[in-house]
Amino acid sequence: MSISMHTRIGLIALGTASLVALTGCTLPLAPLPSASPTETPSASETAEAEPTPTPLSRPALADLELSPDGLGPLLLGEPPVSDPALRMVAFEPEGCTDAETGESFGIVAGDPEAGGWFIDPSYRLPATPSFGGNPFGVGVDESAGNIVTRIDLYSADIPTDEGIRIGDSRTEVEAAYPGASVAESYLTDIFVISGPSGLLQIEVVSQSTPDKADYWMSTGIPDGQVVYIHAVSPALGVFSVAASGNSVGGCNFS
Repeated sequence: MSISMHTRIGLIALGTASLVALTGCTLPLAPLPSASPTETPSASETAEAEPTPTPLSRPALADLELSPDGLGPLLLGEPPVSDPALRMVAFEPEGCTDAETGESFGIVAGDPEAGGWFIDPSYRLPATPSFGGNPFGVGVDESAGNIVTRIDLYSADIPTDEGIRIGDSRTEVEAAYPGASVAESYLTDIFVISGPSGLLQIEVVSQSTPDKADYWMSTGIPDGQVVYIHAVSPALGVFSVAASGNSVGGCNFS
């Protein structure tokens, strides 16, 4: 079915401030003060010497990369930031109602299915017949304090931390992640890269059996091409997205 920009995929931005701590050390004795007074800098001179803090904002799409820990400041196992100036994803309580989506599912405000997690509009790209316009989607576990549990890439605009994008080749994945383990799925081989907070999973087309070859030949996608990339909390384990309809973000009507 066709669904609007509010119907699919949604997600937060997280800004961080750095904290500098000074550790104690032994210093040489200071010389005795001279008899002449020392001139105190004026208030204007002091103000000019202080650097102007850089305003915090959500990262640009071009600066994002997916790692086993998350997508930029959007980290697996942590809740998304709610500050409107920083967030990459936000919960919209009526985002999946019929009034918002234009669908006829009978969903109204207050229904359990009425809300969804949507990426910030600044990340959206032009939609096409085969692409809904959201370059990534975010899964949030509301029962566990709104922590991020899954991040899926839907566009080659976002690479992994080693530069792999949807559409790249198996050879490029093997070169970028020589230590990855490989799990065989029903249609793909899944390269799994473990990190402190999660698992990065890169799905590559496999035509190793006649059934697999028949399926992928019908799609026109060549053997060995990267088709899906996602990062998940360890509890979700390793799984395939290919031909499953298993996606996250926005309104996941099923």
